[in-house]
Amino acid sequence: MKIIDETGVELTEAPDLSLGRLIDDVEVVHHESIAGVKQVSHFVPIEHLANGSTIVEEVIDVPGMDPQPAWEETVPIQRYIRYTEDELAERRAKEEHEAKMAQIPETLAALKNENEMLKQCLLEMSETVYA
Repeated sequence: MKIIDETGVELTEAPDLSLGRLIDDVEVVHHESIAGVKQVSHFVPIEHLANGSTIVEEVIDVPGMDPQPAWEETVPIQRYIRYTEDELAERRAKEEHEAKMAQIPETLAALKNENEMLKQCLLEMSETVYA
């Protein structure tokens, strides 16, 4: 499928999807009308027979073509739309937030472990002070 950038230029390489997005679209292609052409041909002798007749073959010089009216065709394409600076900043912030959210279970487990260690230290200190 053809990929076109914002300026209408066809991209020859795969676009960087971290810097923009692809949107499905259609492109209207106009085809001009075609005038009809009559077939032009000539005959070439292939074999001369004993009775004086000749076997011939028709050779087409210009193939005939029926006239066709002008028409338009819609072709599916994809448009590459670059992200704005605001959208890029928003995407970076979202990625950072998702990375931090992914670390929450590890952080929670570490804090619970540290909390248990502090409780144990306080318990030992209170036993030492009040003993």
